[in-house]
Amino acid sequence: MEGWISLYRKVMDNPVVCKDAEYFSVWVYLLLNATHKEYPAVFKGKRITLKPGELITGRKSISEKFGISESKVQRILKSFETEHQIEQQTGNKNRLISIVRWEEYQKYEHQTELLLNNNWTTSEQQLNTNNNVITKQHNNVNKKENSRFTPPTLDQVREYCLERNNSVDAERFIDFYSSKGWMVGKNKMKDWKAAVRNWERRQGTADNANVSSDSKKQKSLSGYPLHRYNDEDLKF
Repeated sequence: MEGWISLYRKVMDNPVVCKDAEYFSVWVYLLLNATHKEYPAVFKGKRITLKPGELITGRKSISEKFGISESKVQRILKSFETEHQIEQQTGNKNRLISIVRWEEYQKYEHQTELLLNNNWTTSEQQLNTNNNVITKQHNNVNKKENSRFTPPTLDQVREYCLERNNSVDAERFIDFYSSKGWMVGKNKMKDWKAAVRNWERRQGTADNANVSSDSKKQKSLSGYPLHRYNDEDLKF
C-alpha cells in the first residue's frame, strides 16, 4: 500500500485511542489501511465497493501485526465501536470497518493531492514548453546550417553547364566569383546555379547583340551600288 494520511497532534488528546500503546497501534493501523477512494472488494462472498475510510481486516491479522492477543484486539475494536470511533460488520473470517468522521480527519488529504497534481501538471507543462523551445532552437540552427552557401567545384559548374547546354566558361565563372569572395553585389551568394543561369542569359543577350550588329553592317553595305571592274580599270 502506498500514499500517506493526515495524523493530527490532537489525537494524543483522545482518551479512547490513546488508552495504551496497543490501543494507539490498532488505531493507526486502521487509519493507514483504510482506503482513501472507492475500491472494489469482496465481503461475505459478495462484491462490494469500499468507500473512503473503510477497510476489511480481522482480529488475526492485527494480532499477528503487533503481537497482541486476539482477545485484546477484540476488546480494542469493541471499545472503538462503543465510543463511536468506528462502525463494524463482522463476517466469518474478517470484518468490514468504517472509520467514523474519516472525511473530517483526512479533509486536507484530497486538497493536498489536488495541489500536488496541479503542481505536477504545471511542472510538466513547463517541461513541455522548455522542450518545445529547445526543439525550435534546434530547428533554427538546422535551417541556418542548411542555408549556408557552399561554393561549387569546377567540375560541378562544368557538369551543370553541360546539362544546360550553354557556352558559359566554367573556369572563368569560378575565378570571377572566387575573386569576389562569392559575393553578389553586397550580399553573399545563395544559389550558384542561379548565377550560372544569369551568365547564360547575359551571354545570350550579348550574342544576339553581336548578330544584330553584323546584320546592320551588312545591310548598310548593301546600300552601295555594285561596280564591275575590267582589266583596263585595274591598270595603274
